[in-house]
Amino acid sequence: MKSFNPSGATAFDLQSFSGKVEESGKNMETRVSGGGGGGATYQGTGGTAPISITSKTVIHDQLFLTNKEGKERSFQLQDFNLACRKGNEVTVFWGIKKGKSNGSYLAVKNHTTDQVFFDEGEVKKMFLNLTVQILLILGGIGMIFIVPFLGYIGGAALFFFAWKRWQTAKKEAEDFKQIIHQMSYP
Repeated sequence: MKSFNPSGATAFDLQSFSGKVEESGKNMETRVSGGGGGGATYQGTGGTAPISITSKTVIHDQLFLTNKEGKERSFQLQDFNLACRKGNEVTVFWGIKKGKSNGSYLAVKNHTTDQVFFDEGEVKKMFLNLTVQILLILGGIGMIFIVPFLGYIGGAALFFFAWKRWQTAKKEAEDFKQIIHQMSYP
């Protein structure tokens, strides 16, 4: 277990499980949503709202891994789109924030093929608290519009601080990815 202490988010412990793939499966789910198309007419005139339809394909991977001690674990992962087969040596990584009892899957490394798969959204969440980021930006906007002159300076300072936090989080996330890339099979 390795601990990380991001400057823009809560510290977390990196957990992992390594083993040989006993079985793997992949399913795809397409989620379709739509709206619009309503309208009205009155005395021969009127209009309709445009129709919009969107779809998203979610990839579900299921892995069964057995470690060197013979312990078997299964993993259900979304949107990793893993490339692995029976016999490959794989490590699954997940992060648990301090004070929590469970966490999110962050990466899967196939040591046999030397490929690493990340859940980019979850990795970003581990390194930057988006709520604080949004509050900083809104605070900067508020200062610019509410407080004359000094508000410009304060607002610019908040924007700079938000930008700096964003850049630091990006660097920390990239460093984290390099650590995962360099890990070897236990």
